[in-house]
Amino acid sequence: MKLHFFHKVLLIAVLLLGTFLFAKFERKQYYGNNSAETGAPVLKQLPDFNVVSVADKSIIKSVSFLNGSRGIFVHIWGSWCAPCEKEMPEFLQYAAKVESQGVKFLLVAVNDEEPKIQKFLKRFPNVPKNVTFAIDVDNRVMDLLGTLKVPETFLFAANGKHINKFIGPQDWMTESYTTRLNFWLNDEKLYERKVETH
Repeated sequence: MKLHFFHKVLLIAVLLLGTFLFAKFERKQYYGNNSAETGAPVLKQLPDFNVVSVADKSIIKSVSFLNGSRGIFVHIWGSWCAPCEKEMPEFLQYAAKVESQGVKFLLVAVNDEEPKIQKFLKRFPNVPKNVTFAIDVDNRVMDLLGTLKVPETFLFAANGKHINKFIGPQDWMTESYTTRLNFWLNDEKLYERKVETH
């Protein structure tokens, strides 16, 4: 039995409506009933997680890592990730450049193995003092940060507030990353500012 043009249009409209309603239902399941939340970033504070230091095998607690800093960058990467490999030299240069501003860097390798990380890091013998390499042995950090790909970098203020997210590799030595860091970490009206995404 052939469908007339009107029936085809009606069928397509029903399918589109069904898809829209299902997507809306799924979004509600994820964000809850408060529609205001859908416009807000899911990640508001530094999640509480543990990772293992590549240097000395000690446990690093994310919240404790904030102590004594103006803020921290949490960088998600992997030794198996080509964009991460390309970005790493410039990212380490950036860390050294802003060290005097009291910022720390926690570089968390995900879905990785320690021997591969050690081999990767042999290319970087002069790691800045404010940089700590760690491995996520439980593979939980990506879920807690709400990210699905690497590299991604998150900036948290000294009080743990999430203030910036950098998606994918960045041109870290661009001057704006240095000059805007003071603005990003400024305590004035910190809680009123929205999370920036780059």
